Amino acid sequence: MRSPISRSIFAAAFAMLMVIVLIRTFARTRKDPPAQDEEEGKEEAIKTPSHVAVENGKAVIKLSPEAQQRLGLKAVPLQAAREQKEVAAPALVLDVQGLVNLTTSYAAALANLRKAENNLSVSQSEYDRLKALYARQQNVSAKAFQAGEGMLHNDQTDVRTARQNLKYQTASVLQNWGDKIARWVTDDSPSLNRILNRRDMLVQVTLPADGVATAPGEVSLEIPNGARAPATLVSRFPRVDPRIQGASFLFVARAQGALEPGLNLIAHLPAGPRLVGVVIPSSAVVWWEGEAWVYEQTAASEFTRRMVPTDRPVAGGFFVSQGFSSGDKVITRGAQQLFAIESSSELPAPSAREGDED
Repeated sequence: MRSPISRSIFAAAFAMLMVIVLIRTFARTRKDPPAQDEEEGKEEAIKTPSHVAVENGKAVIKLSPEAQQRLGLKAVPLQAAREQKEVAAPALVLDVQGLVNLTTSYAAALANLRKAENNLSVSQSEYDRLKALYARQQNVSAKAFQAGEGMLHNDQTDVRTARQNLKYQTASVLQNWGDKIARWVTDDSPSLNRILNRRDMLVQVTLPADGVATAPGEVSLEIPNGARAPATLVSRFPRVDPRIQGASFLFVARAQGALEPGLNLIAHLPAGPRLVGVVIPSSAVVWWEGEAWVYEQTAASEFTRRMVPTDRPVAGGFFVSQGFSSGDKVITRGAQQLFAIESSSELPAPSAREGDED
């Protein structure tokens, strides 16, 4: 049988143990609240007083000014813009090694002509001197005079041959690269030197046979990184792409990492009159099931989702010529929150409704 002292010690130890358990339980409760309470807190934090209704077949989100401020909404009026309809055409970045070879051959032919002309100038002077001395019966033999005459004839032949060779080299450039490039070669143009040094690239663009009748002065090239690079017309290209029926033209574009010889590209050519419309900012677009949408602020406290055509991408967004007008306000910050509000409403899912009937 335990003594009174033992029972007292046991009771004290048990009481201390219970105190420790209670303290740890309390601390754990303060540090780690239940997950359910945490999720409910998050949901409560994002709850925003709103009303979603269908008016004229469209979902309309109604938010008070306080709710809009809480969501951080930002509405921006659309600006008028002009854009031109485009036609796509295949393009190819050309290897200019053949042009380098022809330019080198032309330079060599030109040097030979200059040398032959210098020799002819010397022999002509010598012949004239010998001829004058011989005619005056001075101390010049007939043999020396004949030798001078023969040298003159040889140099005249060399000049004719050098000129013919230079014409041949010029014709080769003309036949392979067109008249503009041929002039650049004969003039030693800085434009040609930029191409030979690969600071600029030559691009062959083949126009569709039933499309644009003449080549525009400038096209835009769709390069692999998704951007566009401008290219300026040089001339008609005397060669054709055997894979494509249509006239080819040469364009020159500023060299950049993505433009390498042999690269196939898409060139966008302006066609038809310039269109008037607006640019929808990329920051306003919400993507859902492969379609682009924006929220338009139709009134101080009302927002409507509308579909955006994306067939004309431009810098900073998408050009739209119908359905939107200059001054229409779209949400560029907070569009995802509006979509979440609409999606969580009791209306049919956004994918099951038309957000825009225009």
